[in-house]
Amino acid sequence: TRQETLLQLLEVALQVLGERVKDASNMRVHVLCLARESTWWDKLKDSSECSSLMSNWLTYTGNYGRAPLPPWASDDRPSAFQDALEDFANAQMIGPLMPIPTPNLSHKMYERPLFIHLAALAALAGEAEHGSEEALVQAQLKREFNHWRRWFGTEEPLPSEDWGSTLAWLSLVNGSDIKVMRKAVEAMGIDTPRFAEVTAGFYPGAAKGLVAPLQPDLLGEALIAQQLGKERGKLIMNLALSHWEQVVETLIILSRIRCVHTSDFRSLTADAPLWQQTVVEGLAEAWLTHGQILLDMGRLLGRRTLAWLLVSWCLLAMEQRECLADALVLRDGSTSISELAVDVARAKLRAAEAKGVESDVAAALHNLATFLSDHVDAASRGEA
Repeated sequence: TRQETLLQLLEVALQVLGERVKDASNMRVHVLCLARESTWWDKLKDSSECSSLMSNWLTYTGNYGRAPLPPWASDDRPSAFQDALEDFANAQMIGPLMPIPTPNLSHKMYERPLFIHLAALAALAGEAEHGSEEALVQAQLKREFNHWRRWFGTEEPLPSEDWGSTLAWLSLVNGSDIKVMRKAVEAMGIDTPRFAEVTAGFYPGAAKGLVAPLQPDLLGEALIAQQLGKERGKLIMNLALSHWEQVVETLIILSRIRCVHTSDFRSLTADAPLWQQTVVEGLAEAWLTHGQILLDMGRLLGRRTLAWLLVSWCLLAMEQRECLADALVLRDGSTSISELAVDVARAKLRAAEAKGVESDVAAALHNLATFLSDHVDAASRGEA
């Protein structure tokens, strides 16, 4: 989701290399990036922000590809845990530290530094060892809320549900104007007058009156999942999808979270978490008002959004899909969401056949054949 920034970084790195090194032909530029999945590097050359020169670098032999960081050795984890304990204790002005038992750091989850740091925070708070990633994350969310509650004090109590609902909405829309945030808080029935202002103080935006984008990490995503699975979940989702700019941000956030879908991408699995049903139902309603935005964002974000979009599209009645598809524009470059593009193209054909205009039917057939030929499976290409 930050392709433009990465491409700018690569352009500058190569430019500086060319200016400062007489013979740069044997030099390499290494970029260390944190990413959830590995397909982003291969997609850089297809970005609209990628220059022809950079595209050549990324397409041919100049691209040495990507390599994951080596696993974090178990021998290094105890010292990392102790360092984290000391740093967090200093930050919280706690000391001197009494001996704190080290958890079982051979557990697979401690291959990721984040969970060693969460374990250190839990130990510092006097909590018993947590045996899973989910338990560590939920414990940290509870501590986050307690921090906010202490800040508010006793004069204006802050219910945990109100805090969670607001932060989940704010995480989905990735920042907000404080006036918009006040309206969202009121719509959720939250009676905490200072909440919007306090939140803006914790996350100051680039200008006065703005709450900064939260860019949720694993903790933020866990909070989103937690709150969307609760009573206010549907309302939070509807508020997050109420304006096209928020639809864009929400879809970007959802693209980082795995949708538990069936193999054909057309429905959730029977064991999918409840909150994911809330998401796809909210997106289904958003198709009715922001369908073109969803389709265009799916094309830009690629297969990370396919399941969310196709499952929600399939929740609509056939008549609704045909009515919507008649107004949707299928743009070039939709190969990565070809399953959705094919389904929309089929709906466009049905809508054209219902009208009975031969030229529209011919155009719809041509579009369907084009997207079927882009599909990866042989049956679809044969149908085309």
